[in-house]
Amino acid sequence: KIKTKEKELIRLERNLLALQFGKVVISSGQSLFISEINSNNKDNIKSQIDNVILNANRHTLNIVKPKGKEIRNLLLLRKNHLEEIQKTISKGGNWVINIKSVRNVLSGENFVYAFPQLTENKIIVTKGEVITKINFQEEDLNKQNFGNKINLLLSSSLAEIKRRGSLTNEIKLRSDSVKNIRDFLNNKDTTNFELEAVSLRNSKTAQSVIVGLNINSLDS
Repeated sequence: KIKTKEKELIRLERNLLALQFGKVVISSGQSLFISEINSNNKDNIKSQIDNVILNANRHTLNIVKPKGKEIRNLLLLRKNHLEEIQKTISKGGNWVINIKSVRNVLSGENFVYAFPQLTENKIIVTKGEVITKINFQEEDLNKQNFGNKINLLLSSSLAEIKRRGSLTNEIKLRSDSVKNIRDFLNNKDTTNFELEAVSLRNSKTAQSVIVGLNINSLDS
């Protein structure tokens, strides 16, 4: 027990030093690979899971770059965890597997402990849906405030889709959205308006969410 505690203290100390010097390349709980699983064909569920693990391992190898050059199977997952998710998927339904790191991982490590998280694959937002909205006033129209408000709108939208169960970590904004808003304001007298983040497509649990910006004048 003493030796085990000593090893744990050494590992904690090493992680603290690594955090201080920026050598942590994967954080505890970080997603390593996310993939949808088709449960319609029950005969190939295991092969689908194996393929997810293979891709997760390949992705993790590129991040960690283990010191042991001969290492090809970097990820370590418990067999019973994989058997449990296979059993759940076999019962039917639409699912997403999220392979996550158990702990902080340092650059050059030779093993990465991970676990599979199973999430229902469902529609998070629908095409044309207003996800969030925010009001603008005249004082918000300078360059800095305008950018800050846009960022706040996108951050609020991300928080909302996360609340609904999305696994994506960003909201993608249609490239011409901000320019279109500025063009609209340059040709109108409005100074008070409402800006909406509108989904441009149906997006499921593991899919990115793409939004455009709609503007509604609040001037009487």
